[in-house]
This record gives sequence, C-alpha cells and structure tokens, in this order.
Amino acid sequence: MNKIWEYISTLGVKRGSDQLSQRTIVLTNQLNLRLFISMLLLFATTIVTLWFLHENIAYGTIRVLILLIVSFLNLIASHSGFTLLSKLSLIFLPAAVFLLGPTIILGYVEEESYTYYPYIVIAASIIPQLLLHPKKEKFIFWFAILYYFIFTLVVDLIMIKFGTEYFPIIERINTFYPFYKISQIAIFMFISASIYYLRMLNIRYEEELGRKNLELDIQNKELKEQKEKIEQHKDELVNREISTWQKLMSIISHEIVNSAIPITNLAGMTGQMLEDESGTVMKPEKIGEEVTKDIHHSLKIIEARTQALISFVNATKSLTQIPKPTIRKISIQEIFDRITGLYQARFKEAGVSFGSTINPPDLCVEADLELIEQVIINLIQNALEAMQDLTDPKLSLEAFKDEQGFVRITVSDNGAGISKEILEKIFLPFYSTKTKKSGIGLSLSQQIMMLHNARLEVQSEPGKGATFILVF
Repeated sequence: MNKIWEYISTLGVKRGSDQLSQRTIVLTNQLNLRLFISMLLLFATTIVTLWFLHENIAYGTIRVLILLIVSFLNLIASHSGFTLLSKLSLIFLPAAVFLLGPTIILGYVEEESYTYYPYIVIAASIIPQLLLHPKKEKFIFWFAILYYFIFTLVVDLIMIKFGTEYFPIIERINTFYPFYKISQIAIFMFISASIYYLRMLNIRYEEELGRKNLELDIQNKELKEQKEKIEQHKDELVNREISTWQKLMSIISHEIVNSAIPITNLAGMTGQMLEDESGTVMKPEKIGEEVTKDIHHSLKIIEARTQALISFVNATKSLTQIPKPTIRKISIQEIFDRITGLYQARFKEAGVSFGSTINPPDLCVEADLELIEQVIINLIQNALEAMQDLTDPKLSLEAFKDEQGFVRITVSDNGAGISKEILEKIFLPFYSTKTKKSGIGLSLSQQIMMLHNARLEVQSEPGKGATFILVF
C-alpha cells in the first residue's frame, strides 16, 4: 500500500523542477486520490444499501459517481503530464459538480441541502489555499477565492431558482436572506483570512529558511575549500617532515662517518705498527722511538676525534632536553634592558650601531624570560658573526603588535644576508655554514618557540642583511 500511495503521489513530478512545484503536484495527487477513494467507498456503500432495500438510484448517487469519475480523470491527467489541468480541475470542479450539477441540470434539490450546501462550499474553499501560491500564482489564487466567495453568496439562490420542489425553508431564506448569510460569510472570511495569514507566514519562513540554507551552502563550500587547503598543507607538512628527517639523518651520518673513518684508519695503522712482518705483536723493546711517537700521535688524534663525537652526541641530547617553560607575563622592555646590559661592551668593542624600539612601550608577552632571552642571544650572536667583516655593522631590536594581534620581536642586521638554498635548511639540527659550529643554535631556538606555542621566522636576501622574527 505504501508503494502504491507513493507511486500515485508522484504522478507527473518531473526531475529537476523546483521543490514548490513538486510539493504542489504531490499534494494535488494525494487530494485527488483521497477524493477518489472516498467517493468509491460512498458509491459502493450506497449501491449495496439500495440493493438490499430494493430502491432506485437517486440523483444524489449519480452526483457521487460524477465526482468519482472527475477525481479519476484528474489522476490520469497527472500521469499524462497535465498536472496544471489536474490542479485546476480539483480546485474548481468538485464544488460545482457536487452542488450545482444535479440542481441546474435536473432541478434536484433536497430540503437539507439548503442547510449544509453553503458550508460544503466554505470547506471546499480551503483547496485553493492549499494548492495555489499567493505570490507566484496571485491571479488564479484570488480568482479562486472570489469564485468560492460568490458561490457561498448565491448557492441558496441557485437552488431556489432551479429547484423543482418547494420546501418551507425557502420562505425563511427569502425573507431573512441578508441575516441568513451573515454567519456564513463571517465563517468564510475567518477561515480564508486565517489560512491566508498562516500561509503567508509559512512562505516568509520558507524564504528565510531558503536564504539561510543558501548562506549555509556558501559556508559549506568555503569550509570544503578550507578543508582541501588544510589537507594540501598537511601533505606538504608531512613531505617537509620526511624531507627534514632525511636531511637530519644525512647530517648525523655524515658527522659520525667523518669521525669514525679517521678513528678506524688510525686504529688500523697503529695496530700494524705494533706487528712484525708475520703479524705477530712485537715486544716493547723492539719498538723503535719513531714508531712510539707515531703511535702516540695517532692515539692523540683518535682521542680528539672521539671527543668531537662525544660533543656531537651531547649536542644532539640538548635538542631533546629543553626545560619546560615557566610561563608568566613579562615585559619586553625588561628583556631588551637585559640584552642591552649584556652586550653593551661587546657592541662598543665591535663598533656595532645598536638600537631598539618597543611599540607600545608597555608591550608584554606570556613567556619564559630566560628561554626567550636565550633565543634572542643566539640570534644576536649569529648577527654579530655575520657582520664581523663590515665597517659599519648595524643591529636593531624591535617589538610591536601586528594587525592580527600577534606580538612580534625582530632581530635585524645589515650583514651579508642568507641565500634561498640556505634558508630552506637553516632550522635543521646540526646544519651550519661555519666549520667550527655545532649547528644547533637556530634549531634549539625554534624548539623553544614551539614550546611557547609561538614560532620563529626569518626574512633575508643576499646582500641585504637578515631579520629573525619571534611571533607570539
């Protein structure tokens, strides 16, 4: 039954049509189906009753049969694609067929018809309110309301004019017609106005809902685009992480091999010095003074390389043993004063032109004073080394709040600058362009900033100095 109901409800519904049209067609089909089933049951019950009572079919039964045929034809019209015809037929025909067909054509009127016909018309006037859109189908909508209003006014007069039988109620209707109609018109106006108000309210809510849905669709589209960008960035970060680890392993392997190969070679050579031609270890008294010196020299080299390897391992450990920051509100002026006091003599000795600015002067950050001070010291140390061959070295510290509300501390120099290739590797652990440096300073500084949920950035071009930025 559910499948039959669903099939008949969707007769004439076209894919791609707007939601309002689809909903109206479905409702029209459902009303026609209900009318068809109701009239079919009523007609069948009437026929069975008349058969048992051995009475003839009355004109009222024919009226039911006509409505049965009309509702069936409406469903056929919907199935054939004539959904508008089916809708208009349901709006205008049932009342006329049910009430006026037998009266005008055959003069058939029952006495009780004068009592309930007007109220059937009022009830039927709800149909156009359900099937017609007051804004998009304005003309047909108001024409249908006017049609039912006039119908309510004159239905009694039509029955009196065309009816072939006289009933006592007709005299009362003729005498008190205006007063007789007041209640019917009042009910008609009240029902029509109430449904119209509710319908307009519903339309307004639907339009508002449509606008909200459109906004949500736009937001969903933007969110999808942002999600795609995040996925792209995620892939980039994963690729960068893999690349970073590959570079890191390459650097570590390089450092270990650089120490291991000389140690292995020297150990092998020393072993050979202590052996005779047959490979037997010589007695101490047979080892010459020159060989002893060579062995001593080799052992010193092995010691030095071993110590360098130990230092490298200790440097590696320092990257993973950064103390947990003690976060508190600190004044940037306090940081700058400590840095200035620490480097004032060094700047004077090296002839560095130094300056600092803070905007606003009371600017503060939530951070660990000692750790952030260590980051700035690392950056200043690098800047001094980058400017050591300049005749007019310049170094500046600046702190300000950007448009997004982030606090930025910059360390700028006028040194040789940094090439693009080096910039890509500058924060890698153990990467350094200086032969006697461990290459962990910037990597350590970056990790300290990450522990503060902050970041360290760099801007530089060859020949134009460098600017390192602490972003909180």
